[in-house]
Amino acid sequence: MRYFLVTLIVFILFSKFVLANMQDPPAIVNDNKILIDKKDIQNTIESGEYELARNNLKVFLEKNSSDYEAYNLLGYVERQLQNYELAINFYKKALSLDENFIGAHHYIAITYLEMDDLESAKYHLNQLDLICLFGCDDFYDLKNKITFYEANNE
Repeated sequence: MRYFLVTLIVFILFSKFVLANMQDPPAIVNDNKILIDKKDIQNTIESGEYELARNNLKVFLEKNSSDYEAYNLLGYVERQLQNYELAINFYKKALSLDENFIGAHHYIAITYLEMDDLESAKYHLNQLDLICLFGCDDFYDLKNKITFYEANNE
């Protein structure tokens, strides 16, 4: 009886240890491609596989609904697919989760420029100016894009 109890306790402890250390199976699957984390999805975006990235980001966001970076990536994907209104909505969602998110301000402003909405783009340039006290790459890049836009659209 004693041997049975010891064996049972060891089995229970071992089972709890194994279960606690098991990783969730990859949940993001599309076209037989499994993307385990946001970095993998970002690599897919960088390789131009926007449809795959879009589908995986939507699945990712089902479990990570407060991930402002993922919303920003989804906005970027939609902008690349020229779905500007959707892109704006995802950038706004990212900014609702983190109003000082530099990347979302930068990308939403570029999207506004692509939609010929200079005033909205300038609004986000001003936001970047406030966030980046001594300037940052995103601020200077956007400032140059707005200057170029103004020079070519007067």
